[in-house]
Amino acid sequence: MSALEMAGFKVSLASEFRSWEGTGDRTLQQSIHRDALAIAEELIQRYRQLPGSLRPQAWFTYHVYHKAPDWIGPRVCETLQIPYYLAEASIGQKQSGGPWDPGYQSSLTSIQLAQKIFTINPTDAEGLRTVVTDDRKLISMTPFLDLEALNPSDRNQLRNEIAAKLKIDPDKYWLLSVAMMRNDSKLRSYEVLARAMELLQRKDWVLLLVGDGAAELLVRDYFRFDLDRRVNFLGKRGEAFVREIMGASDLLVWPAINEAIGMVALESLSCGLPVVWGRSGAIGQIVEDGLSGKLIDRPESPDSAARFSDCIESLLSQPQTMASMSSESLKKYRKSHQLQTAARILRDSLGSKAEGAVQ
Repeated sequence: MSALEMAGFKVSLASEFRSWEGTGDRTLQQSIHRDALAIAEELIQRYRQLPGSLRPQAWFTYHVYHKAPDWIGPRVCETLQIPYYLAEASIGQKQSGGPWDPGYQSSLTSIQLAQKIFTINPTDAEGLRTVVTDDRKLISMTPFLDLEALNPSDRNQLRNEIAAKLKIDPDKYWLLSVAMMRNDSKLRSYEVLARAMELLQRKDWVLLLVGDGAAELLVRDYFRFDLDRRVNFLGKRGEAFVREIMGASDLLVWPAINEAIGMVALESLSCGLPVVWGRSGAIGQIVEDGLSGKLIDRPESPDSAARFSDCIESLLSQPQTMASMSSESLKKYRKSHQLQTAARILRDSLGSKAEGAVQ
């Protein structure tokens, strides 16, 4: 919404309704569908009562897929005869006929109705091309944040303050991970990370783990090898702390199994923190392999921990390379991933200013 406003559009939030259904329960999906249609009718009546100049001139929906279809936007747009836009839509034909078939069919309708679809994950774009006949509808965007790039001159002060507060040795390499501790792909990534850390031959590092969750005890068990207490569990932290510790650390390390985009990696880019990251999702749009970090292919494979460890070991022996990667990270963030870049793409793609409704 901030990017749309920066692009010159007046944006209002049409509804806080949530269509997501995660169990495949058709009865519940039907109930959600009915509620959504009722909201759509209420919106249509409300908009019709407004003077023409105050009615929405476009509808923009973020993140449509089979578990979270848009049952409101298409109905409003077809009734009011206004254009319909999507961002972060995805379609998987294997979902056709499955537990979420109603959501799949609805998402297919939304995708076909949309005049423009803004894509961030290349994998999503590939799927969309199987159902979108006009490739000009698909507008590629790089992931973006509404954050200023960190000033590199702040690094030493941040590091000293955090080291004193958390009693972390400032003279060792700080390896950082920021992730929820969930019993899904996150847990698999933690397992690979722990094995990689155990394989490291050099010992001049500390690992800082930011995050918590239901699987924390399992995560802690993965690091039971840490007899020298180099692994620091810092728990859940606020955005300000995460940004500070990113600015103070040496490498962000994360296997990123089944990560869709890698927004944590993008945050690290804004702090000049190079990454060693699993190659998945849209990470290739964020990290230039060998320039602003290193990407590890097939992070889910059995040998990924060894390759991950070898990469970290290699970079720690090349401090000048890490310094160069830090500089390149900041350059790339400033050039491609700030809010104004996204606003420019939206403005160029959507054309003249319009009143808009966003779901």
